[in-house]
Amino acid sequence: MVTIELFKLKEADFKKIYALMERSFPPEEVRSYENAVKILSDPKYRILISKSEAGEILGFIAEWDLGSTIFLEHFAVDQTLQGEGIGSGMMAAYLSQATKPVRLEVEDEKTAINERRIVFYQRLGFHLSEYGYHQPVMRGDTSKAISLRIMSYPEPLTEASFQNFKHQVFIQIYKTGENRANKKDELL
Repeated sequence: MVTIELFKLKEADFKKIYALMERSFPPEEVRSYENAVKILSDPKYRILISKSEAGEILGFIAEWDLGSTIFLEHFAVDQTLQGEGIGSGMMAAYLSQATKPVRLEVEDEKTAINERRIVFYQRLGFHLSEYGYHQPVMRGDTSKAISLRIMSYPEPLTEASFQNFKHQVFIQIYKTGENRANKKDELL
């Protein structure tokens, strides 16, 4: 595994991070540029980046501190560098400094890339839970439901911790209101 250092994003690098975010995720999972810039000032949100010795951005991790847990909203490595151990190195560096349980979402649709993504996180110590929800669309086609399951680190997710996490995510991040946060999705 490649040893990687993570640094807090400097606002001057955000355009590059946003471009990587748009290349790495479907439009429904990425805020508009204007909304993405706005959340940079939220004290609960931060982006960590990894750079090459030449100063090129290798990848990023975008996280939300939800109080009792950390939610990794986005994690991406430049596509030209995938398969070189950078993603594993970044996540290992991130988890080595984590002081709270970490949660992330993975798409529930059974595709080869989604299965590889789940295995990638499992190799790093994450647990795939039976719990999930439908993510609100951040932009684009609002009729497209995004079915997600939650992975947790370092311990498996309990139903109680899932419900607490879901409540925090829907109120603090997706801002969909109390009713959506309290709606109990079926297990996915």
